[in-house]
This record gives sequence, structure tokens and C-alpha cells, in this order.
Amino acid sequence: GEVVSEVKNNDLEPFFGLHYPASDIPKQARELYKLNLTRIIADVNIESVAISTEASNIPLDLTQSTLRAVSPIHIQYLKNMGVASSFSISLISQGELWGLIACHNYSPKFIDFKAREGCKLIGNILSSALEYRQVEENSDLQSHYATRISELSENLERDKVIVNALMAYPTSLLDIVNAKGVALLFEEKIYTKGETPVDENLKNLFDWLKRTMTETIYHTKQLSAVYKPGVDFKDIGSGILACMLSRDMGELIVWFKPEQLQTVNWAGNPDKQIETLETGEVKISPRNSFATWAEIVANTSINWTNTEISSVLKVREKINNAVNKTANEIRLLNERLKLAYEELDTFSYTISHDLRTPLTSIKSYTELFLLKNNSVDEQGKNLLSRVLVGADKMQFLIDEILKLARVGRAEFELSKINMQEL
Repeated sequence: GEVVSEVKNNDLEPFFGLHYPASDIPKQARELYKLNLTRIIADVNIESVAISTEASNIPLDLTQSTLRAVSPIHIQYLKNMGVASSFSISLISQGELWGLIACHNYSPKFIDFKAREGCKLIGNILSSALEYRQVEENSDLQSHYATRISELSENLERDKVIVNALMAYPTSLLDIVNAKGVALLFEEKIYTKGETPVDENLKNLFDWLKRTMTETIYHTKQLSAVYKPGVDFKDIGSGILACMLSRDMGELIVWFKPEQLQTVNWAGNPDKQIETLETGEVKISPRNSFATWAEIVANTSINWTNTEISSVLKVREKINNAVNKTANEIRLLNERLKLAYEELDTFSYTISHDLRTPLTSIKSYTELFLLKNNSVDEQGKNLLSRVLVGADKMQFLIDEILKLARVGRAEFELSKINMQEL
């Protein structure tokens, strides 16, 4: 976290603008700050007192207790800062710990219940104002992205080729988040827009994402920290936001944000110090110095916002609806083809049965007439021969039509085999 505002005596060292690592407030402490909106340590030098309980081995829940002891690591942390007492007020936004109003005193100081409750009220008012401000700031972005999503949806309605609808129009996948480039893997082909890594890097990245993604959405602002080859294209994609369209088909979208170099001023070295005790045990020790410690942060992009993630999820739903619609159209077409094939089958049977029989009769009687009737002259024989040739041609055409009707069917070739040899 960063110190964004400060009020202090003139003789005190300023902390304004300094950053503190997230590890300074462990997860369990964050949960307590969300439950207890105020927290007081009247004197860091007061020793903790053990609790005497019944012999039931059930620990006493002190979550809501003001007298709950503080972690010895945190006490040492405050002592290293030269602080004798502290008081904090939680600022909550959308159910999460947004920040703290941290009050430090350099001599022991107790704050009574009435004053603590007044501070809690101030914290609640500020939390409400923060949440309202965040909603207000996000509403403009949400409205902007909603317009782009609506235009993209129109593209999907207009163009039956899904890739064209997503990438070829003025409003594309690149416009639904604040990214510099986007890559789409669809039907085993890669499509890109904007600033993206080269095809080989994209192929390897897609393969890695398909192996490692367990959720629909994956995002990071430090890709190279989890995917080492990412350092090769940090200028283009230090941060990625990936969306799985279909796990079965291996289809997904990846947006890219470039590296954003920045200098972070820490209140002392943020790395945890390791201390070895006389017993040989090792423990984490809070830092002793809070002098400004500058760090240049590289291989890192701007954060992906919840608004961007929400926008991507909405687009994913639109795309899947379009894919399902196309699949349904193909299924309907297959049903129509099946009906047409059945009609062709019926037609073939009609040709075979209704036309072949009279044609056979015509040919047979003509041949018989030529064989038995000696009174027919040469001209008559020629005419009857033409009848036979015409019948043979018609028989050939019928056979060809039957072959066409059997296209796609498996035909059996019968042959004799010796069962004893088998």
C-alpha cells in the first residue's frame, strides 16, 4: 500500500508517498481489520497476559475483543519505527479492506471508548464516500465498454464468420479493454490485432495457457514472473488477460498490456529479514530501518481492472451465443440434408422398381420379336435394334442414378472364404 495522505508534527519524519509491502499486514490481520473497524495499541511495552480458561482445550475466541493481544512481530515492527502506541481505523469498500487510517504516537496513549466509536463513525462515512467515488469512476468506463460490446454484438449478428465479426470491423476485441494488442486462437488458427508477440511466441503462450488455466479468466501484470519466456516480449505483453472460450476446442483470447517502468519508494527494504535464534530456529524479523528505499519495478504492466474483467466475461457470453447459434444452424441444415437424402433414397427405389421392370419387358420382347419373327425386313430390324440400344442407354442412366444415390454409403464386396483355414 501507499501513503496517500498525511498529517504530522513538523519535527517528525514524513511517510507521505512511501510504499509498504502487502506482507506488512498478513491475511489473518486483514480479516480482523474487516471485522473490527478500529484497533488500539495503547502501549507497545505492556506485556501480554495469558488467559486462564476451563480445562476444555477449546480456545477462547477473541475476534471481537479490544483486549486481544497483538502479534509480537507487529509489536517489534512498531518499536523499530520508534512508535509507542498506535490506533487504526479501517476503510472498507465493496466488502474489502481498501486502506487504513493509521495513527502513531511516540509515547503511550489510551483512547477511550467514546472517542473510538466517533472514529469508527468517521471511518464508515469515509468508506461510503470511497465506495460511491469508485462506482462513479467505474460507471463511465462501464458505459464506454458497454457501447463497444453492443457494437461487437451487432458485428456477430451481421457477419456469420465469427472471426471477421470479432477482428475485421472498426469495433473489435481490442476495444473492450484498455489493451494495446489482442490475439484470438479459434479453430486452431491465430488471429491478431494491435501490438502482439510474434506467432511463435503466441503459439507457445497459448499452449502454456491451455495447460495451466483452471478458470475461465486468468490475468497477471507480471507475466514473466510465472511464465519465463514472457520476458522476450515484455515491451508488448508484460501483462496479459486471458479468456477461455472453449476448453474442449482449445479456443481462447489474450489481451496484452506493455511494460510500464516505475520507481517505487519503499519505507525500508520490503524484503523480509531472516533471523536465526540461539536455539538454531529461524524466524522472520521485521525490518529495522524505515529509511526510503527506492526500487525500479520492471517487467510489469498497469493493473487489469474489475471493469475490464467484467467486460471480457460479457463478450465471452456473446461469442459463445454466436457459436451456439451457428452450431444450431448447422444442425438444422444437417436435418434438412438428411430429409433430402431420404427423399433421394425413395426416388432411387422408384426408379429401380417402377422404371426398371417395364424397361426390362421392352428389351426382352424386342429381342424375342427379332429372334422369332423372320418376316421382319432389314429396315424393321434396324428400327428394333435402335429400340434395344435406347433401352440399354436408359438402363445405364438408371444405374448411374442409383450409384449417385448410394454416395457415402458403405458397399459390401462378397467373396468366398475357407472357414477351415480361418
